[in-house]
Amino acid sequence: MKNTIQQRAQGYDLIGDIHGNAGELTDLLYLLGYERGNGTYSHPKGRKVIFLGDYIDRGPRIREVLETVRGMMEGGSAFAILGNHEVNAMRFHATGSDGNPLRPHTKNNVKQHRATLEQFPDRKELAEWLHWFSSLPLFLECDGLRAVHACWDDEAIAELNCAGRLVGETLERFSRKGSAEYEIMSRTVNGPEALLPVGYQHETADSRMRSEFRVKWWVDLQGLTCREAIFPDDPVIPHLPLRDVPLACNYPTKAPVTFFGHYALKGSTPKLLRPNLACLDYGMGKGGFLCAYRWDGESSLDERKFIRSSADFHKRDYNCPLELQR
Repeated sequence: MKNTIQQRAQGYDLIGDIHGNAGELTDLLYLLGYERGNGTYSHPKGRKVIFLGDYIDRGPRIREVLETVRGMMEGGSAFAILGNHEVNAMRFHATGSDGNPLRPHTKNNVKQHRATLEQFPDRKELAEWLHWFSSLPLFLECDGLRAVHACWDDEAIAELNCAGRLVGETLERFSRKGSAEYEIMSRTVNGPEALLPVGYQHETADSRMRSEFRVKWWVDLQGLTCREAIFPDDPVIPHLPLRDVPLACNYPTKAPVTFFGHYALKGSTPKLLRPNLACLDYGMGKGGFLCAYRWDGESSLDERKFIRSSADFHKRDYNCPLELQR
């Protein structure tokens, strides 16, 4: 897995979680100025896309999304990283040394993966895509730019950088719940978590009750209560001190700009989390929209450079001035 971009582009267009929504992806690529030719998309001015993971599950046209992403990579006009859904799929279909699936086939796990299972009844074809997933990195970086699916944490990134491809024993090692490797992987593709005070639980989006909760790692959590730190906001959570502040939190203000997805932010207009942090997941797999950012080397991000897929594919609904579109 190549984690460092060697071939520089004229600019990078970073795209968040797609989840099988090929129509919205095509729309966004056209809005970004990409043109279709020879079976793939490229930009006439040499720009390249960086896809932030979560290509599968939920949406109706997963195969088309995968073909578009891989086609652009093979054509030299895109890079791509893994999301938690790809990592989960690799685990779901792999068997550990004990003979059991690395991701148990529980009701909730099958439900999350169902759209992919239904759209790939030929398991041999699905296995080929899983093999391709194993060739993708978990993060990318070049001068002044970082890309990760959920959270950039220097310690986790350093460990993953040494791990190599997620196949065989390596995949199993990073899939054993309770291990340090599992926590490192989870921190990177699922985001860091904290524990609620003893006796408290919260209900997740899939109706599970958990003592752990996702935190807003992009803010300084020191001195905050559980209610202030939890993501997404939950008014049931008490204003009690955090038991442990996750290692990945309080991303330095002078660190390189970092783009990530995963969090399915709410709202109709993309917003910066910090001058050097942007989440590009606005819930495309949950009724939201597909979001991109046009990066041209700036160390302080500009909200005018977000572009979202339009509600009507026949209208170009730009969210930035014309001079920033091309």
